[in-house]
Amino acid sequence: MESKTAIIVALVFMASVMMLPAIDADALDSEIFTYYEHLDDNGKLVFKEVNKATSYDGDTKEFTIVLEAKVLCKDTDEAKKYAEDVVRNALTALYLSSPLVPYIWDYPVKDVEVTHEVGTVIVDDESFYVVKSLTFSLTVPEGIDAEAIEKLNTALKDFSVSGSTDADKVKDIMSQLDRVNFKKDEEGKISNIYDVLVNKQGTSAGIAQAFTAICKQNNIPVLSISGTSILASNEDLSFWNYVYLEGDVDGETKKSWYIVDPTYAVDTGIAGYLTEVSYDGKTYSMSSALFTNLEFKGDVSLSLPQLEKNKYVPVGGIPFWEKYGEMIFIAVIGVVIVLSMIYAVRSGVV
Repeated sequence: MESKTAIIVALVFMASVMMLPAIDADALDSEIFTYYEHLDDNGKLVFKEVNKATSYDGDTKEFTIVLEAKVLCKDTDEAKKYAEDVVRNALTALYLSSPLVPYIWDYPVKDVEVTHEVGTVIVDDESFYVVKSLTFSLTVPEGIDAEAIEKLNTALKDFSVSGSTDADKVKDIMSQLDRVNFKKDEEGKISNIYDVLVNKQGTSAGIAQAFTAICKQNNIPVLSISGTSILASNEDLSFWNYVYLEGDVDGETKKSWYIVDPTYAVDTGIAGYLTEVSYDGKTYSMSSALFTNLEFKGDVSLSLPQLEKNKYVPVGGIPFWEKYGEMIFIAVIGVVIVLSMIYAVRSGVV
């Protein structure tokens, strides 16, 4: 009788394991992507010039860039608009990809006034205006000086990341940044990487910057993303990240872009745009929870990479125990309970 009972329990256990759901990994591959490549030649000049300013050189720094590409404009108004567009595109791209430039940390909440020098050229007997140079000033956030930059560099150097793969490292970075205390920004201010890594507090802006810097430090392709998030109840403008990882897609090893939200969706992990995330008793796909909008300072001509559809799957597929471990544990507990009840009945305890 005891052997028959054990056989029945074992069969039930095996059947429950065999019925565990498989994971759908249907997705498309993607190529390496940068915001920089979407700038025109003049925008790239602005990007590169400001990107050099990673050390403290006074509270305010003026930039003058002589433009190389001659873009023809029909009048001075069009020339002015082009000058402003070049700077806006370049600074937005820089803010979302180069978090170690302190002069752009306040960019989302600070106006940048652009002045420009205009010249004229004759093409086919017709006169056009061209922007010859751009000038604008940027300021570091209040309290940032040479000592602060040194502290930030030390914090980055001391930030230890563990993991045998890039995906493992991404998860570890997210886990460590999850310990940062969320502190809502005051009106007219926005948190930055210094707040997060040195002061250990900040909002999604600073956390996304920190995530970007640490990924770059570990040679993991990464982007910061801006927009609005259903998951964020304490800020109007939110930031999260994309990472480019090698994983398993339909049984093939491919590199793809994935979503990570180190501020509001750490438990979701490395997601695809259809990966589900829960908030306030409701379930959303990542694409319906995070509304991307890179135009936080106005119109920009930046694009985004194509995302993987489903959640990240390691090369070779999800390890058996990671995939089924929790369900197996629950099944084992159920078996133990059943066997305990059978034993109690047979021994006359109940």
